[in-house]
Amino acid sequence: MQLKQLLGAAAITLASAAFAQAPTPKIIAIASFGEHPALNQVAEGFKARMTQLGYVEGRQVTYDFMHANFDRSLVPQILQRAEAKKPDLIFAITTPLNQAAVRGIKDKSIPIVFGSVVDPVVAGLVPDWQHGSAWSSGATILQDFEASLAFVKQVVPTVKRVGTLYNPGEDNDKTNIDLYNKAARKVGLEVVAVPVDNANDIPQRAQSFAGKVDAIYQIQSNIVQTSIPVVAQVARRNRIPLFNSVYSEQLKHQLAGFHAVSYTKNGEHAADIANRILKGEKPANIAPYVPKASDFDALISPQGLQAVGLSVPSTLANSPWILK
Repeated sequence: MQLKQLLGAAAITLASAAFAQAPTPKIIAIASFGEHPALNQVAEGFKARMTQLGYVEGRQVTYDFMHANFDRSLVPQILQRAEAKKPDLIFAITTPLNQAAVRGIKDKSIPIVFGSVVDPVVAGLVPDWQHGSAWSSGATILQDFEASLAFVKQVVPTVKRVGTLYNPGEDNDKTNIDLYNKAARKVGLEVVAVPVDNANDIPQRAQSFAGKVDAIYQIQSNIVQTSIPVVAQVARRNRIPLFNSVYSEQLKHQLAGFHAVSYTKNGEHAADIANRILKGEKPANIAPYVPKASDFDALISPQGLQAVGLSVPSTLANSPWILK
């Protein structure tokens, strides 16, 4: 055999061996309760961080994204589809979807990492704040309401009563309202919390704040966040400054401001936990991630304040919080 042929054969052999040794890409199923800018940011942040950690899509990892369109009746189908893929890990977004996954995923060898969950202990996802469960841990969006309401007071110094809408049937909202009330007492504010469990009722419930509150700081509530433009319209009509716990680029000048957990960072922190699990660490040994100060964005909209007859206080005129 000629030298050129020998070299060619050797190259083919080496290439074949390398191909044979190439690891099979990890399969990660991403299951979300629905498509919403904030929830999409969680998924995007997760994937971007996984890339930074060395999981290149199409090479070291493949993703299968699915969502239930905020329809609880579709959640079991979504989870069955996820489990049928026999993934190495499921990344589940929102509390309702994670609660259903804990009950619905039969193969307990598939670890579940959660994102966009306020209180995983109350939700029954983990036993306590120091540990994951046998198959689940993740990153929370636990709000620092004392900091958020103090921010509202800085922007609207005359505020005495603050309102929010919440869903009494969702564990996230129950936890948020409890924390909201405790924080309000600490910063000297009265809370007007209005329950809503049907999106069609949101305009009427938001209207009930008229004459009863000086500002609205809206909690992270799935049912309400999908209708924030509606809440913003009602708040403007009644000259009530509206602050949100979820940032929206599209609505940045329709609201008075935001004190919000970064949903992108939530996905990034969930990816860090997923990486630890994929490398062999047991979920039970991984404490749920709790947001730090650096995970929050404080933002003020001069246009949003002007629309309800207010302006940025002189003490904040040069603040880095001002939206352009």
